[in-house]
Amino acid sequence: MIENTSRRFIIARHGETDFNRERRVQGTSNDSVLTDKGISQATALGVYISKRDRITRTFCSPLRRCRQTYAEISGGGAANDKGLPEPTILENLKEIELKEWQGRLRNDIIIEDETNWDIFKANPCSLRLQNGTFAPVLDCFERAISNWDVIRSDAASNSADVTFIMCHGAIGQCMLLQALGLDKKEYGKSRRYALDNCECFEVEFESDESEYSSRWRRIDTSQAVSEWQSTYSTQLVSTTLATSR
Repeated sequence: MIENTSRRFIIARHGETDFNRERRVQGTSNDSVLTDKGISQATALGVYISKRDRITRTFCSPLRRCRQTYAEISGGGAANDKGLPEPTILENLKEIELKEWQGRLRNDIIIEDETNWDIFKANPCSLRLQNGTFAPVLDCFERAISNWDVIRSDAASNSADVTFIMCHGAIGQCMLLQALGLDKKEYGKSRRYALDNCECFEVEFESDESEYSSRWRRIDTSQAVSEWQSTYSTQLVSTTLATSR
């Protein structure tokens, strides 16, 4: 009998927060909390997770909105005797650091820091905040690399088949790009790699030695779960689009 050495990882974004609703930048600030809608989203994700194969390894961002979401998801699973285990809190799973933008309304930033906002939307990797000394996207991408090192090593040493990762939109996107072998310049270029509240990406690595995933899919509990897509075909599409830009 051939042993199955593949590993799957579910990367989830937290539920809607009051800052999301107000269109206020969150970043690494810890002031936002889930709205009623966010709690409902997390509960629905918990029901989906409870129907999956048992998840034995979990990681969570230290920020409150993720901890709240995780608690709601685990509660949804508990009703079916499949509550999630206590998560490992991983500091580098916190959201992209947006320095002086954090806590401010997006519309105010667009008006008061128009140049940097335009850079962020057109070429995110070129954004520099804190008087030009800090590169938010580059920092986030480096943390994504570190996260995968820790999480994949843990999965290998504990023979985890499915690992659940509770995090944020930007860091989640960076982790997906890493798993797909795509360049950091792809960040923010396509909604294809973006996570809405309580959406997930599931990625599968053929073995612990695989540099990149073999396939991936999107999980949205309000719609049908998408079909698996091969990482190779995704890389080809990305290359074609990059050439045409």
